[in-house]
Amino acid sequence: MMVLSLFEIACRDWDAAFRSPEQLKHLLPNGGVLADPRDSYLGVLPPQFRALQKNGLNFTTHHGSWIKKDNFHAPSGVHKRKRKPEGRSVPDRNAMAPLNLAQHQRHYVHLMSRVLNIRTNASPFTVLLDDLNQRAMPFVSELVRRALSRNVNVVVLSFEGTRFHPAVRNIDTHGPANGDQIMSDLQTAMNPAKESLVIIDSLYELLNVEGIDMNSLFNLVAGKYASTLVGVYHQDMFPAQDSINAYAPQPLDLIKYMATSVITCKSFAHVLAAKAAKERSLPEPTHGLLQGAEGVVQCLDANDHRGIVLEAEFRRKSGRPESETYFLRAARRSDYAAPAVGLPYGILKQEFVTLLDMVPAYASKEVLGLVQFAADDMESTFNLALTEKQKQAREGVVLPYFDAQKGEGGEGGRILYDMGSEDDFDEEEDEI
Repeated sequence: MMVLSLFEIACRDWDAAFRSPEQLKHLLPNGGVLADPRDSYLGVLPPQFRALQKNGLNFTTHHGSWIKKDNFHAPSGVHKRKRKPEGRSVPDRNAMAPLNLAQHQRHYVHLMSRVLNIRTNASPFTVLLDDLNQRAMPFVSELVRRALSRNVNVVVLSFEGTRFHPAVRNIDTHGPANGDQIMSDLQTAMNPAKESLVIIDSLYELLNVEGIDMNSLFNLVAGKYASTLVGVYHQDMFPAQDSINAYAPQPLDLIKYMATSVITCKSFAHVLAAKAAKERSLPEPTHGLLQGAEGVVQCLDANDHRGIVLEAEFRRKSGRPESETYFLRAARRSDYAAPAVGLPYGILKQEFVTLLDMVPAYASKEVLGLVQFAADDMESTFNLALTEKQKQAREGVVLPYFDAQKGEGGEGGRILYDMGSEDDFDEEEDEI
């Protein structure tokens, strides 16, 4: 029999009183000091957010800090990026303690989660490196989905894409617009919001065709509007040779130097093939254009539908890089909650990006056993093994200089040869 304390009974009574307006009115006719606690308890919006609810945006208390409630109601003036408070001047003795496996996984998953969730000061400029074997579209789609679920203004400079979500502000660059017009349209698209996500689906076209200065673009997005810039650069597109600026750095080198995060996209099937070759001490296989085969541009197992492998390098303000390899599977409908009124997507229930070493298909012992079993199988259409009869005949063969292995010296270079019955030897031919 469970015995409740007086405190627990009192808490249950107050809980019932909070949920029943009739009981609360009976206790206190005018509400009194319990009006504000009741509104907070039942999840009623504060007064500063009730105006947003009338405009079609509904924010519930379980959203917490996920949704940017005042993003499209920013005051006029200069946009400023929020800064974290300064740390303690006294050094923490446990700050440099060695991490165990669980802390290591938690730390690096948190780094990638901050980039995916467009957190403030996580990564002002993120560069995605892809090729034909693995496009960056799965990662970009997840970025857009999470940004829209957080009420972030999403602006896309489209050089390749043609279809976007209705909530995305698309700046079409397929027309006769030049670099100055693109920058003006970008500034117009970012003005209504306090914080935006700017995505460029081809940095190669932006720099080499439109001739937009990367420094000006970065200062506009990350400096003036305190927003996040994400660019995709295709590694299989080589820049044109410029004889005038022959000694100038390549555009890709300049982009990598400016980026705060560099993420390389790889196919999950190709990563598994590389690991299988490593387990067998074989050279890593090449795919696509690196094969050097005539007519081969993209492999059959490119752009694996199971997910995308991300080799990420995060750069701190001090310049120290942190690198890790991640696996991002395709998003499911069950990963997100029901969307609130006025938002296209709901909040993320649980983070599903993981380290590559935590993926069962990559690190399980069963997969390693299958790899070893495949290594033992014959990879040719004919048998290279010897039969028992061939093995016995090989053991009966006596090679020249075989006795020299016994270490018996003094006989010079005498060749050991036993004559057979078929040999015809005439002793008189050797006489002089």
